[in-house]
Amino acid sequence: MTRRDAWYEHDERGSASAVRAGAWLYRRFGQRMARVLVVPIVAYFYATGSAARRASLDYLRRVYQNPDGARVLAGPPRQRHVFLHFLAFGTSIVDRMGFWLGTRSDYALAVTGEDHLDRVARDGRGALVLGSHLGSFDAMRLLATGSRVTVNILMYTQHAARINALFDRLGALARESLTRVRVIPVRTDSFDHVLAARACVERGEVVAILADRSPPSGVQRDCSVAFLGGRAAIPQGPFRLAAALACPVLFMVALRTGDRAYSIDVELLSDRIELPRKGREQALASYCQRYADRLARHCLRAPYQWFNFYDFFRDGVETPRE
Repeated sequence: MTRRDAWYEHDERGSASAVRAGAWLYRRFGQRMARVLVVPIVAYFYATGSAARRASLDYLRRVYQNPDGARVLAGPPRQRHVFLHFLAFGTSIVDRMGFWLGTRSDYALAVTGEDHLDRVARDGRGALVLGSHLGSFDAMRLLATGSRVTVNILMYTQHAARINALFDRLGALARESLTRVRVIPVRTDSFDHVLAARACVERGEVVAILADRSPPSGVQRDCSVAFLGGRAAIPQGPFRLAAALACPVLFMVALRTGDRAYSIDVELLSDRIELPRKGREQALASYCQRYADRLARHCLRAPYQWFNFYDFFRDGVETPRE
């Protein structure tokens, strides 16, 4: 099994069950108690996940090499930092349920760049939003409620119907409608998702995708980018999709800043992605690097909220083990 297949299969096995378990904890005990109860679950995955621990330590050490990252970590990364990294992930799952079952007024949101989404709703032009496994992409649910924009999430999953059904059940429990958020399945052997995304954009809606992981397939189309002092692979697919949709491309990240408090940044990555026949690969590399630069900047703000617990880097450098 390849590294990419490993993360993909893990997400397939865990996504639906995580949503169900998180929803049960949140509804049964409330958000504060759910955060307490998630600690032993995190401890179990920390104790049994040696590969994830190594990946976390490697990432944190790279962050520490940057002066901004070093200030946040406040010391050379050790296993206690790794556990805090795992714990931040567990907390994010509980908060995820709050995003779906609560309302925007339940959270203190500091939003920068929300005017970009307002413009989508006003002009009816549609947009592609690129997110990542940094922070909480589910904050799109709150922004969709506030900006009156319908959000369609492209997801590499064979179980989109099951996840949509879960969202429908959550919607029946939520205090605000979830009808503005839908999941569009992406399959590597089909272009149906491109047609669906085009229809959404033509209706003036937002199409959102996590753009920091390559999809599982036999042939990968990645760009090697500079990232946190090393090299990493960013998939070309989201940028090829953006070029086909001929719409504005936004970068979005939502970082937890406290109890029920998030800082959300929405930035214009490009008003339109253009891929000329001559120099296409160079153009793709430039767009991927632009995305990676923004991602790295926010990683240094909140390093524990990076939730890629696998060997993300491609520079062949392995940091020393504990």
